[in-house]
Amino acid sequence: MPLPQVDVPLFEVEIPTTKEKVPFRPFLVKEEKILVMASESGNQEDMLRATQQIITNCSMGKVDGTKLPLFAIQKIFMDLRSASISNIIDLTLICGDCDTKYEHKLDLQDLKITYDDAHTNRIKLDERLTIEMEYPDSTTLADLFGSETMEQVYTTAARCVTKIYQDEEIISVEDVSEYEMVEWIEGLTTDQFVGIREFFETMPVLEHTVEFKCVGCEKENYITLNGYTNFFV
Repeated sequence: MPLPQVDVPLFEVEIPTTKEKVPFRPFLVKEEKILVMASESGNQEDMLRATQQIITNCSMGKVDGTKLPLFAIQKIFMDLRSASISNIIDLTLICGDCDTKYEHKLDLQDLKITYDDAHTNRIKLDERLTIEMEYPDSTTLADLFGSETMEQVYTTAARCVTKIYQDEEIISVEDVSEYEMVEWIEGLTTDQFVGIREFFETMPVLEHTVEFKCVGCEKENYITLNGYTNFFV
């Protein structure tokens, strides 16, 4: 006799990049196992790969976690954890002056995606050249976390360029090899690369600032939490 199927509830999660609402199921035991293993490794790359796999699993394949930018992965993961385990996380924060510990209950719903008004995906390189960029997906970021060399930084930038505008001409990079794009990026001047660096530095980010007064030295502390490395299990 076959084992009975276990029904699980579904809930909607908004995808930050498209604003589309997609049905998700909660974490199952197999997802919690993935989380524990990634958390025990303490490796940022493992955590990223774990979250992209869980997003794909819990959306029943409707959302590919490897295709999402980091801030979208983080927000979806927070929503999933809230619905699957709890939206409250017990954190131990430390005073920046005297190292006194402060116990804090964080509501994951307080973490919001913040947008920089100066952020733009169209970067003017000179009077004739402008490039258009897209956010790096989690696979590209995993490669960056695993290397963090300048060569990988240039590769990441090359992968994120979608169009090159030269005067009135639009140059598609779909048929350009990654090697050629990396060489093209490396041929830019330092001043031209500043705009690309600012694109990455001002990307949307999921974060929340906790304010507390230290019970030891009475210093006012402001700690900004972002990402999900503290919220895995």
